[in-house]
Amino acid sequence: MTDSRLTGNQVLEHLADLLDIPRSHYEMAKKRYESLGEWLHRPASRVAQLSPDVYPQGSFRYGTVIRPLFDGDEYDLDLVSQLAISKERVSQAELKALVGGEIQAYASAHDMNEPAHEGNRCWRLDYADEVSFHMDILPAVADDDSFKAMLVGLGIPWEYAQHAIAITDRRHSGFDQVQPDWPRSNARGFAAWFEGRMEVAAHGRVEHLVRAGLYASVDDVPAFEWKTPLQRSIQILKRHRDVMFTDAPTLRPISMIITTLSAQAYQGESDLPEAMSNILDRMPSFVRDSRPRVPNPVNPAEDFAEKWAKDHRLEKSFWEWHTQARIDLERMVTAPSAGQLGRVMQAAYAVRPDEDLLQSAFGVPDQPAPPIIKTAAAVITKPPKPWGFSG
Repeated sequence: MTDSRLTGNQVLEHLADLLDIPRSHYEMAKKRYESLGEWLHRPASRVAQLSPDVYPQGSFRYGTVIRPLFDGDEYDLDLVSQLAISKERVSQAELKALVGGEIQAYASAHDMNEPAHEGNRCWRLDYADEVSFHMDILPAVADDDSFKAMLVGLGIPWEYAQHAIAITDRRHSGFDQVQPDWPRSNARGFAAWFEGRMEVAAHGRVEHLVRAGLYASVDDVPAFEWKTPLQRSIQILKRHRDVMFTDAPTLRPISMIITTLSAQAYQGESDLPEAMSNILDRMPSFVRDSRPRVPNPVNPAEDFAEKWAKDHRLEKSFWEWHTQARIDLERMVTAPSAGQLGRVMQAAYAVRPDEDLLQSAFGVPDQPAPPIIKTAAAVITKPPKPWGFSG
């Protein structure tokens, strides 16, 4: 930066702090999915004898959640509800109804404002309190040993392959039949792979948290506490994506593509600007020319970009976003004044930097000038509702 009193790392760390959610929100999410797990284990539960296992997936699991872009938006907590039953004994429809009956009973017993909603794959629970959450619960069973062995044959380490699951989707042709061909996922395997991409970078902070007495051991420290440059980069990139596609949310690159490509491109950098710059530079090399275009790293047959072939606007939007993300990153870390930095952060990330930080770094802010970026509005207060829940 032209002013040495505020480094690029300080700018990006400050931005990530503005986007991050409080520890209390993570703790509340944990209490809520643990409460659901306890409900499934209660004596009267129809699934209690099937060893129900409720665990998080998605951004809450990876530590990459960001504050909602719009006032009134909810946090999306994605869960898996895995039962110890074979696909040879139950259909997707039966499993989904079995889990759904317990979730509906949970909603009634806990005085929720609305009953549980059924989506194509998941059941949704809506909370209305000081922190608005909705939980999407995905019914699942362990996948076949033969499929796990096939993954190992394709080069997937057993530590990831062993967690493969079969999931429900009422759009699937065999949804109502007892048969072996189910949709597949691997939430725990992906999370283990993702954490493996940043273990070295997390080591120092994790040990500090243990020494400070916040956690009993290194293994007890959850991923959201790691705050590695990879996690921070993904948070910043996801917010940039959300702002850029405010007026066209159905065309925005999905989080799994951003998360996967970022993790593949990350090489353990400890400096956040270096990490973000390198991630954006390397990201294109992990997009394949043929299908699968963005393969799941723990299931090479799954393509996170499969919708690109059906709607070519989605790939075009991804590359437009990627180009703009690089431009806006450079503009932010090289901003010559408080006014310029504030305008970049507002226009590209919809946040207002701390004025005391700007004052200490730059002195008296310069006079307002026209925004230098025109990707989206700087301040967003009303949430559009252009999409419906599909689970």
